[in-house]
Amino acid sequence: MNSSLARCDTYISPNGNHYEFLDNIDSGTFGQVIKAWRKGTGDLVALKIIKNFSTKLVQNEVTILTQLMKENPEEYNIVSAFESFHMKNDYFLVFEMLEQNLHDYQKQTAFAPISLNCIRPVVYQVLKALWKLKSLGLVHADLKPENIMLVDPAHQPFRVKVIDFGSSFYRTKIENHQPYIQSRYYRAPEILIGAPFSEAMDMWSLGCIMVELFLGTPLYPGGSEYDMMRYIVSTQGDLPRQVLGAGKKATNFFKKKFHKTVGTPVSWRLRNVAEVEAARHTNNKETRKIILASLDDLLRVAHPHTPVDAMNKYCEQVDRMQFVALLKRLLELDQSQRITPWESIQHPFVSLPHLAAYAHSEYVKDTQHRMEICGGNVPLPAVYPLTPSTSPLLPFGYLQ
Repeated sequence: MNSSLARCDTYISPNGNHYEFLDNIDSGTFGQVIKAWRKGTGDLVALKIIKNFSTKLVQNEVTILTQLMKENPEEYNIVSAFESFHMKNDYFLVFEMLEQNLHDYQKQTAFAPISLNCIRPVVYQVLKALWKLKSLGLVHADLKPENIMLVDPAHQPFRVKVIDFGSSFYRTKIENHQPYIQSRYYRAPEILIGAPFSEAMDMWSLGCIMVELFLGTPLYPGGSEYDMMRYIVSTQGDLPRQVLGAGKKATNFFKKKFHKTVGTPVSWRLRNVAEVEAARHTNNKETRKIILASLDDLLRVAHPHTPVDAMNKYCEQVDRMQFVALLKRLLELDQSQRITPWESIQHPFVSLPHLAAYAHSEYVKDTQHRMEICGGNVPLPAVYPLTPSTSPLLPFGYLQ
């Protein structure tokens, strides 16, 4: 973090706006983000200061933000950007000041699991943002809890906006984009194996975030890309053969078994830990706090927000079934089969048909109230029957 910034520092844009430094918010390899006061208006803003900037990368972010600001960012839950300018070797992007990112919120609550009724509005709002990005041919490419901001937790619980388009790019320019994208815990399989990719990578990231909010711990917290892959395979099974065949780095994780006469690979197997440690002279550590044998284990994990009374508990069970059903579509190993933002918005977990028969319950009333706060006034359509899971609950924090 740049310690030379002092409370008296003032930055003046070409438009005549004076921004006075108030506090540091965040820092990274790009530079830092500070809280500032815009003199004359009293507005608080967030200044992203990009140090020793690359003109090409900054121009890409400015171009994307300029287009997004023409698309009603408030409606699509995207952070508002006001202006950009440069001083000496630094470039400044001025954004609306938002309250807190989801990771910091989780940290503040000791990473306590979040209820489905609170996760749903977050998912709905992020899906609207991703739907808008997809309609514009854009890929966010770094969706994670740190890049989802709570707007006003005190008055609008779980009202969120998507931020940070520094890694974003247009789908038509994918071939020219750097191959190292997405934060590791939220990195899609196609990125890990070096296969062609698309905006479907953002849907994978959202699925990982949903599980993290529900459990209070990351789904795949790999310390390396190999750990990421073995965690994915452990829970979801091997990647389809056609997916592996398209990956330039697939052999970093998998070994091929060839047909004796034709010479083409007929099967793949994940390299075991001993093989990888011997080849790379590293030790792979288990970093998962909760190990899922399959995504269906989420149906049975005991959750601190499970209601006690029979009716609301039943609603939560039925709701959890749709939560897992959506997760399976978001976390498809083959990106061509992954659900789209618009399809996800219409999915029962978001659109709520499975709860229509229980509209009088406190669970559903709370659901609708939270969705309304976040702009998701969802009517409850006709009901269709679902049978709640009768499998025993696994203790919370269950580790195989």
